[in-house]
Amino acid sequence: MITIFHGDNISASRNDFLQFLDSFKDAEVYHLEAKLADLNQLGNFISGGSLFGGKKVLAIDNFLSLPKAVADKLVPQLLKSDLDIVFWQDKTLTAAQLKLFPQAKVIGFKADNLVFTCLNSLRPKNLSGFIPLYRKVVTDGLFDLFLYLLKGNRRRSLQSYCKYDKKLVVKVYLQLIELEFQYKSGQLALPKELALERVVLPLLK
Repeated sequence: MITIFHGDNISASRNDFLQFLDSFKDAEVYHLEAKLADLNQLGNFISGGSLFGGKKVLAIDNFLSLPKAVADKLVPQLLKSDLDIVFWQDKTLTAAQLKLFPQAKVIGFKADNLVFTCLNSLRPKNLSGFIPLYRKVVTDGLFDLFLYLLKGNRRRSLQSYCKYDKKLVVKVYLQLIELEFQYKSGQLALPKELALERVVLPLLK
């Protein structure tokens, strides 16, 4: 059986994916990030027997972010295998991508509209419009999702038309990366919500 977790709500999809893996208590689970995979080891796991003579589970993060040539070689092997296969993708997959695994159980996670409304309110001279939405995002426990989407939004704006000076966008993007690192490593001196608010303030002036 193939199960796919995907969607814009990264935090919720990841949590449910990991909980799902935890349900395979007596199985041999091979969990890997697709881009870091050793294809020989992966092939051996797919075709080989279980070390313990029981169920085998293959869990892959971001399989559909692999180069098409690599994915095209692996998909037939996966479809023919008797493994339980679980995919987690850090974005919403397209209908074409999902068609690669037509029999899969697909579980999607949509981001809260509040998050997108808040992201869209992040524009010059809109401090009074952004702050109430941002604080509601924080109150609703959506900080991690907002930070993830905001970082991606700033990264994309560096590669296309942008209403801000590029130097400002680069500065804010680098500060977001540093904030996320300090927050997740326990080194952040300020509350994460306040730290992020200070980072984005220049975008609201």
